Amino acid sequence: MRLRIVQTIVMLACLTVAASAQQVSAPVQGRAAVGAKGKIAFINTGVFQEQIGEFKARVEALNRQFEPRVRDLQSKGERVAALENTIKTQSGVLAAAKLAETNEQLEREKREYQRKQEDLEADGNRAKDQVLGPIREKLSKFVETYTEKRGITMLIDLANAIQSNTLVWFDPRADVTQDFVAEYNKTNPAPAGAAPPKQ
Repeated sequence: MRLRIVQTIVMLACLTVAASAQQVSAPVQGRAAVGAKGKIAFINTGVFQEQIGEFKARVEALNRQFEPRVRDLQSKGERVAALENTIKTQSGVLAAAKLAETNEQLEREKREYQRKQEDLEADGNRAKDQVLGPIREKLSKFVETYTEKRGITMLIDLANAIQSNTLVWFDPRADVTQDFVAEYNKTNPAPAGAAPPKQ
């Protein structure tokens, strides 16, 4: 089972890449002549974290870097839950002094849990931006080259279009995701030792 904070870091990374791919389409269109005819294509940036080898390797490295802190936070969360359960189930049995002591302990643990969670999220976001920023830039440049070579004047991100309910239907033949991923991985191979991306 994937830990929650690690998932958050990965999801944020994926969303940032998705946003980068969308931002690229405007400059590409801006260079096209007014009224220029070209193809509309679709790409699912949601698969990048699993299928772009370079991106996947960096996300996995981030997860490894933060996993000890995530486990520590999870352990702290379990202690908070155990104290809450003790108070809930034994409040009628515990002496008033013991109940007050347990409540104080719970409040301390909750404050520490919240502080550690905020620190972890802030550090995770900083690391994500630092580690994934160069790949976002490479992906943006690659989108420009890729669309120009194929005469694509508009590239729509399926992941965001479906999530925002702005896409009613599309022809699957216009989906260039797998071709884009294959071309990117060929041009920008994953670091040595990284697991091959899932296709």
